Amino acid sequence: MYFCVKVPKNTAEEIRKKLIEKGVFDFDRKVKRLDGFVLLPVKVCVEEYECVVDKNPIFSLRNIPSKKIKELCGIEIDSWERYGDVVLIKFPDLDEKKIKEIGKAVAEVLDVKCVLWDMGIEGEFREPKVKIIYGNITETVHTENGIKFKFDPTKIMFSSGNVGERIRMSKINMEGEVVVDMFAGIGYFSLPIAKYTGAKRVYACEKNPVAFRYLCENVILNNLERKVIPIIGDNREVAPENVADRVVMGYIKTEKFLEKAMRVLKKGGGIIHYHDVFHKSVCKIQPINILKNYGKKYGFVLKEYQIRKVKSYAPNLNHMVVDAVFIPQK
Repeated sequence: MYFCVKVPKNTAEEIRKKLIEKGVFDFDRKVKRLDGFVLLPVKVCVEEYECVVDKNPIFSLRNIPSKKIKELCGIEIDSWERYGDVVLIKFPDLDEKKIKEIGKAVAEVLDVKCVLWDMGIEGEFREPKVKIIYGNITETVHTENGIKFKFDPTKIMFSSGNVGERIRMSKINMEGEVVVDMFAGIGYFSLPIAKYTGAKRVYACEKNPVAFRYLCENVILNNLERKVIPIIGDNREVAPENVADRVVMGYIKTEKFLEKAMRVLKKGGGIIHYHDVFHKSVCKIQPINILKNYGKKYGFVLKEYQIRKVKSYAPNLNHMVVDAVFIPQK
């Protein structure tokens, strides 16, 4: 399903900029005009504006920039991610001369300072496998949902596919709660939760030392020092126990961390946001059974839950999240 924000023509440009800043504007689809209104394509439904379903989306493949890039270097680039002044692009392996031509053309058309060839991710920390093909300053500041994220795309992966979930979490009422983010990264969930939800305190655990350094910088950059407490190390060893009203597990393949999540919850119970990848045939059943079993083992009952798809992960595999409410067993 595809969404558009419906706005009056005279406010369209102002709102378009706001949607870009939030990280929800869909550059892969065309802006449309309808009876004095403008339909701005978005990746997810945006509650503060009138959202309509785009039943017949017209994909532009970022048409205009792609044509200009093709005119300059002979290659059509229709897939990229922009973070501040840095762009990551994907294309087949080519000779060195052609690669440099592509980098220069992309930088000129998209008006950025650095262009990276995106070749995937690797390793325990899902580190980007990239090559600099234009420029030399790779560190950047990316703004999403009013939060500033400083990071280096050659060292840290930033998942644009999870933007809808990050925005959703920032809208939940967590007034006065203590939150433990078990996979904080550079602050993807910790920062918007601390800024927007009313949470009293957020313990942000991160194992990767590079990500942890940016997490600490981003806490300061967003003036959240009084709310976010960064903790470095494996969350199974460093996350505080019996303190959390809410536990965020915003990663994948996290079942083996559920034992720690149960110990992090307050003895009176709380909420766990459990993320993982499941085959689409069992994605609405298997995560619930897993949560029930872990809850029982640690003296909790799964009282209620909501389950939703975050995104497609691979053929027949879905990244799912469960908002699971646990209470003590009687």
